[in-house]
Amino acid sequence: MADTSDFETMERDGWSNPSITKGYADGFEKATHLVAKKLADAVGAQPNVEVLDLCTGHGVVAKELVARGAKVTGLDFSAPMFSLAKSAVPNATFVQGDAMAMRFSDESFDAVTIGFGVPHFPDASRGLTEAARVLKTGGKIAFSIWHGKGSNGSFGWLFDAVGRRADPLITLPAGPDAHVLVNFEVAKPMVENAGFTDVKLIEVASELDLQDPEALFDLFDSSAVRTASLLSRQPVSRREAIRNDLAIRTRSEGSKQEQRYFVPAPSVVISAVRI
Repeated sequence: MADTSDFETMERDGWSNPSITKGYADGFEKATHLVAKKLADAVGAQPNVEVLDLCTGHGVVAKELVARGAKVTGLDFSAPMFSLAKSAVPNATFVQGDAMAMRFSDESFDAVTIGFGVPHFPDASRGLTEAARVLKTGGKIAFSIWHGKGSNGSFGWLFDAVGRRADPLITLPAGPDAHVLVNFEVAKPMVENAGFTDVKLIEVASELDLQDPEALFDLFDSSAVRTASLLSRQPVSRREAIRNDLAIRTRSEGSKQEQRYFVPAPSVVISAVRI
């Protein structure tokens, strides 16, 4: 297995930056809100169901779970995210900790949700196994993944622009593929090996709400740790080329409504049952 220590440092440092966490919460609000509903549906959130929301972030999934009457515990390692979540969802319990080594007892929860957090695990298989440990037998898990390279939407457009416009010598630290689990043939055996059965995948047609075409570059540049790390180290001329590329794509393939631009941000929700 590759050494992911540099990747882990990048993630922890990046998500400890209040500017990035607030940028993510605001910039991805529309897309993550829709996905939160799908995650809550997938685990059957309702009164008396105890749910662990891993990588709770700014609390968007926790808020949806609480709205349905579930008893929610949110966990995240990021102090700024922790603060945002506590403010947004006062009726949930939040714990600052490591999703890869949780302090909860075995079989503590009826369900686990993970809103776009699995790609941030240094080892997705180990993280899912840890999630299975704290789930009761028959409990449900649901997690979401953005579509990436080759997809018709924000992340796909970014990877396409970076591939053509960025300095190829500037790379990210070795880490897990952020989008590989959108492939059901990859996701199913990994989830099953972690201790689950009845694995399902649904597509979610989410989207981003932008104030102008140039805002898509700004979102990736300041609100997502991996993309911010990659874009921030590009020479000015390369950054502007990527910005212009994304702006052209937004104008031609996004939709405009009342001076706002809407860009596809497709994702998947994967669900399963603890054996």
